[in-house]
Amino acid sequence: MAELLMARTALGGAAAGESRAHGGTATVMLRGLPASTMIDVRLNPADAATLAAAQKAAGLDLPQTPGKFSAHAERSALWFGPNQWLIVAPSGEASALTRALDAVAGSTVDVSDLRAEFELAGPLATDVLRKGCGIDLHPRVFGPGNCALTSLARVRVALRQTDERPGYRLLVERSVALYLWDWLVDAMTEFTGG
Repeated sequence: MAELLMARTALGGAAAGESRAHGGTATVMLRGLPASTMIDVRLNPADAATLAAAQKAAGLDLPQTPGKFSAHAERSALWFGPNQWLIVAPSGEASALTRALDAVAGSTVDVSDLRAEFELAGPLATDVLRKGCGIDLHPRVFGPGNCALTSLARVRVALRQTDERPGYRLLVERSVALYLWDWLVDAMTEFTGG
């Protein structure tokens, strides 16, 4: 009988789901998020019928503007290129979501096992990111609703700002997730106040 594989965090037992808050008023907080469903979708956005069908299957709009993401309920769609999006949904939705999108999209690939996800939030979260991220994170340029494929601490990440706190979600390849976690914790130490 085949063994059932359960989704788990890339951080392992040591830091899985763990939160780190620094500063007396929690000026910055880092936490590992549970495993999510992640579906890479490619299609021709000029084909309005296909785009509409894919959006209906995904349950949210696929952003047409570079560097943007959309969200509805617990799902997000990140713009990764002129014809590529990453759909992030709760764990356990991979099969149903892949089947629905396979029927309409040019290419649909379940990449749920590729990345781990972190949340970094608080008044000084942007300052932590600036220590190792080369993109402009000033609020005039990068704010809620924006996403970018970039590097952070020499690691490729998908970064999106989810709210004004500011709150960020970081998607990182599992093979370097623990390294990035440790780097972020170290980068936060400046803000401990002691």
